[in-house]
Amino acid sequence: MRSYLQILLAVACFSFLSPVQARQQTRSNPDVQAVNGFVGLQVGIPSAEMQRAIRNRMGNLGFGLGLIILSDPGTWGAHKYKSSFRLGGELGYSYYGRFLSDVSINGYEGSYKTSYGLAQLNAVIQVRPPQLQRISPFVDVIAGGNFYLSRTKENLNAIESALGIQAFDIDSYASVGFNKGIAAGFSFGDPDLYRAPRLTIRLSYNMGSDIHYVERNSLTYNPGANRLEYQVGRAPVRYFIAQLGVSF
Repeated sequence: MRSYLQILLAVACFSFLSPVQARQQTRSNPDVQAVNGFVGLQVGIPSAEMQRAIRNRMGNLGFGLGLIILSDPGTWGAHKYKSSFRLGGELGYSYYGRFLSDVSINGYEGSYKTSYGLAQLNAVIQVRPPQLQRISPFVDVIAGGNFYLSRTKENLNAIESALGIQAFDIDSYASVGFNKGIAAGFSFGDPDLYRAPRLTIRLSYNMGSDIHYVERNSLTYNPGANRLEYQVGRAPVRYFIAQLGVSF
């Protein structure tokens, strides 16, 4: 029990002293960043349960881009200082692939492709050292939403594409769910070059409400309604996102 109290006391002291130290350092070093962030590549790694909504030929992984914009609350007032907290948001998208469907419409065999991916839009609270080091750790708490996005269109062959024939969009489908999670990572760089870009690695774990998705091989033609229809499945949301990029 004593060790736990000592840890809590150390954390409390750090929380109270860090802003004071940052203020003192700011008086001699006015280089305080009000806004910073991150941009980089990301890989989506879904859990086994979520993979039934993915089922691609890329190892059930998704690939995309991520962007984070953060603001230092220590710069909001008249007396600016470097705090240990950042507030902001993140936006990212991972492309999970596509699948083809062959459908007979009044005797005509047509080919259609459905592309799909997952976007995330979250609020971010980040805790990190007020002064950058050569290797600076950080921890994020995130909450927001997951967006399953898909689009079905004609699948043109190479000749049709070369002739400039435009594929018709058949339908789009989207599903929205709540998301929450945590993230941690490190940034690497010269601490004396405060405004220089820094190599950054970040890993987040996301969990949220179920998403609905377009099931593979479910696209069919309904002659009564004269339209293409598909079945919608449901899957739990549990996934990791590994990111590599630069912070600024």
